[in-house]
Amino acid sequence: MISLVIFCFLLIAGVTYLWLKSRAQALDLQRQLLEHRKQDDAFVSRTMHRAEMLHRLVEGINDGLFIVGLDWKVIYVNQGALRFFPPVTEPVGRSLIECVQDHRIVEIVKGCVEKQQRMIEDIQITTAHEDGTVDERVFSVEVVLLHGDELNAREDALLVIVRDDTDKHSLEKIRRDFVANASHELRTPMAIINGYLENLIDGDIEDATEMKRAITIMKKHGDRLARIVEDLLVISRMESGQADALREEEFDFQVCAQDVVHRLSPVIATNSAQVSVVIHDGASPMVRGDRFYWDQILSNLVSNALKENQASGLKVVISLKQENDISEIRVSDNGVGIPHADLPYIFKRFYRVTRQRAHDVKGTGLGLSIVKRAVEAHKGAISVQSHCGIETVFIMRIPSIAVDQSITPVCFSNHMVSR
Repeated sequence: MISLVIFCFLLIAGVTYLWLKSRAQALDLQRQLLEHRKQDDAFVSRTMHRAEMLHRLVEGINDGLFIVGLDWKVIYVNQGALRFFPPVTEPVGRSLIECVQDHRIVEIVKGCVEKQQRMIEDIQITTAHEDGTVDERVFSVEVVLLHGDELNAREDALLVIVRDDTDKHSLEKIRRDFVANASHELRTPMAIINGYLENLIDGDIEDATEMKRAITIMKKHGDRLARIVEDLLVISRMESGQADALREEEFDFQVCAQDVVHRLSPVIATNSAQVSVVIHDGASPMVRGDRFYWDQILSNLVSNALKENQASGLKVVISLKQENDISEIRVSDNGVGIPHADLPYIFKRFYRVTRQRAHDVKGTGLGLSIVKRAVEAHKGAISVQSHCGIETVFIMRIPSIAVDQSITPVCFSNHMVSR
């Protein structure tokens, strides 16, 4: 009997021990499962967060992105692609040619598949707008082959990147044109100077009159070289963003314009021209800016008017008026004018309007470019209007200061200033 009781006790103790052990193992397993679940949830959260960040990054860039399958069906497209191509309803699942509507892009993609290598090509796309204007853009198309294991997918795909490189190509063209034009402008007077120097050294010119004429021509072209270099230095200084490029101060615009007229008075008298300076009623002659550059601005504009209109009877007017916080400065003349086709290009470096007549030595072709840069350096804008044979007017609008003064124009012999 006692043995039976002991046996039952031991049996119960063993069963209890096994139950407690299994319970502890179950609790431990449950804790492990909970820990693994937390880790999985954290991994999923991090993955979703990274995916969201990647999605925002891809959607936020300006480049157009396509992921295309080897069957030429679009798997993914970002919002940036809509800037380049006409919007297509539900582009995913459609063929690439339906989305881009340009066979050249499709040919680049096919070339990537055939050659099994990255492809980068530039294409030019011309777009006609409803208002009749035509827009030409240069796009860089890059195609990269994506292997299936990189995408966690069974099949390969293609990444197509479309980038608008119009500005880059435009800047490169400007750089090339500038170097070519500058080289041409410098080479021409240098060739003339060297030619006369060789004649003098070889003794080909012995007559005193001819020798003086040769030296005079060399000096004229030497002065032209000096003007070109000085103008290039002025433009470089303004474009470099140097702190001392612009010295802003309050100065009397009337006095500045009057000084320019007085300095050009010999040319004005030779051309039998009339140059006027007018300050409109209610406007202050005081403006804020760099007096040195405004002297150059007015000199270049008035000199151009005198140079291009050598017939007598030319009238040039320099005027100033103020509206709110804007000073509007105009330089107008009643000369031959600028052809409409040339207006978009006159502020480009070395650009000259083609005339029937030609001068012995023309200007550097940098004057209007300097004018535009100087006005923009004053946080202003310049525009031009021209009606051939009637009027040409350059309009400059810059921030002004409010000074309550009024003036009355007073006429003088060959120009008009204000007191």
